[in-house]
Amino acid sequence: MKSRIFLLVILLISLRLNAQQWFSYTTMNGLANNTVNAIVIDGQGNKWFGTNGGVSKFDGTTWTTYNTSNGLAHNFVNAIAIDAQGNKWFCTNGGGVSKFDGTNWTTYKTTNGLVDNFVHSVTIDAQGAKWFGTSNGVSKLSGTTWTTYNNTNSGLARNDVYPIAIDAQSNKWFGTNGSGVSKFTGTTWTTYNVSNGLSNNQLRSIAI
Repeated sequence: MKSRIFLLVILLISLRLNAQQWFSYTTMNGLANNTVNAIVIDGQGNKWFGTNGGVSKFDGTTWTTYNTSNGLAHNFVNAIAIDAQGNKWFCTNGGGVSKFDGTNWTTYKTTNGLVDNFVHSVTIDAQGAKWFGTSNGVSKLSGTTWTTYNNTNSGLARNDVYPIAIDAQSNKWFGTNGSGVSKFTGTTWTTYNVSNGLSNNQLRSIAI
């Protein structure tokens, strides 16, 4: 009986130690660049990393890197989103947005309707529209139609937009680089800043 208890204790200690193990992945393992700006996991469990040197996909065993030589618009990737069809959307720092369907690449820039090629963030709403936060406002892509929101044609607090989040009521929340956060209901804009109780007007993330 004592030997069984002893073996059980050893097993529990072993499981606890294994649960606390950390694994690091760098360029030595296959990561494109050690500066990682975004991570998403697709429906098949693949991990996608947006880095300063391209996009790396890790399936648990094999690393695959995508960069400008494959069709990515720019190697500096700020954000990634995956839509309902499994398309990956990569926001780049100067090259616009690249969409990857697993085979083909499509890039969207200011010449296509994007308000600015420096894209910081992307969020997809319940209708499948993509919302991009850029250095010069917000761009919405619904099907093939582009709509721009900025501080001249809407109530956006500032054109330099970083995080975007969508709440359960479908309100869009835009965090700006110095002017607080703007909420858009679809018709009405409301901005919150330090005068309302926000601790700082510079936003880098939003969680709902």
